[in-house]
Amino acid sequence: MHGSKREAQQALNALVVETDQGHGTGTKATFEQLSVEWLALVANDLSPTTLYRYKNLLKNRILPAIGNRSVHAIRTNDLDRLYLGLVNEVGLAPATVRQAHAIIRRAFRQAVLWGWIAANPAVNATPPRQVRSELSPPNVAQVGELLKKAGEEDPELGRFLHIAAATGARRGEMCAIRWRNVDTKLRTLTIEHSITDLPGGPAEKDTKTHANRRLALDPETLAVLQEQRSVATMLAGEASMELTEDAYVFSHEPDGLAPLVPGSITKRFQNLRDSLGYENMRLHDLRHFTATRLIAAGVPVRTVSGRLGHASPSTTLSVYSHFVEASDQDAASVMGELLPKSRRKARKYVNAQSP
Repeated sequence: MHGSKREAQQALNALVVETDQGHGTGTKATFEQLSVEWLALVANDLSPTTLYRYKNLLKNRILPAIGNRSVHAIRTNDLDRLYLGLVNEVGLAPATVRQAHAIIRRAFRQAVLWGWIAANPAVNATPPRQVRSELSPPNVAQVGELLKKAGEEDPELGRFLHIAAATGARRGEMCAIRWRNVDTKLRTLTIEHSITDLPGGPAEKDTKTHANRRLALDPETLAVLQEQRSVATMLAGEASMELTEDAYVFSHEPDGLAPLVPGSITKRFQNLRDSLGYENMRLHDLRHFTATRLIAAGVPVRTVSGRLGHASPSTTLSVYSHFVEASDQDAASVMGELLPKSRRKARKYVNAQSP
């Protein structure tokens, strides 16, 4: 094909515009087809919980809106309208819509890498801002009353709550503890995995940060664990079974080889807290109790972060910034009580030297 230089430049300009708009690439795939191929690619890198949540959001919220549209045809403003509708019309929480946005953005990012489109329309989209709710952890008296009531009415739950409060472990991590994770000589507890509730039954997965952590135990918490071991050993013996090191610390089976699931623990906790009039307290608030009490006691944020299993101390600072500021104010007050005394002595010395 031959033509003038001007015609060639016009054709080149049209191709540039077409590429900028996401056309001219090697696919006619819809967003649903993209989501299927993308999920197949990343499935092995996702936890069972995350994979289930992704599939659920795609099926119920994302694909009904944009699933049958070509990946070339979806623009940033289309996504903004989708997010606005999910909040205002469907009534989803901003956090859930932001999860949907993350799915869409990751899928389109893969489409760019595959050469299906030239630019990711989700990069400049505007999901709803997530407002962090004000933390209101229980106080020492409330936790004490909770543990006392549990000890009287549901001793196993009482031991579960005591260990959770002492370590700050997540409920899924608590359910995944096996006896091999408890070292009575070194007085440590190692958090390796987490149990999650799925439609097909409970599943064991890595911790949230995919890293193990070893926690030092105080004597009282170690005694609670030893009491749980004695009870579990007795139940196994009554069933003519053996309690091995692979058994779960908290189990509904005599041999301990099946863990308690987080949902069942939450229901037992809710019944207990309701009987005490603590309807607004959540099981997860015990974790906040642990963090805030450690910070208030002056424990370094890096240490608190390690015990909680946060990805970094910056995560701890962002979640508990208000309590860190309060602790810092306490530190300032302590110094304030010290420094004025020295200042007054210096002032007396200056006055004494004056003619």
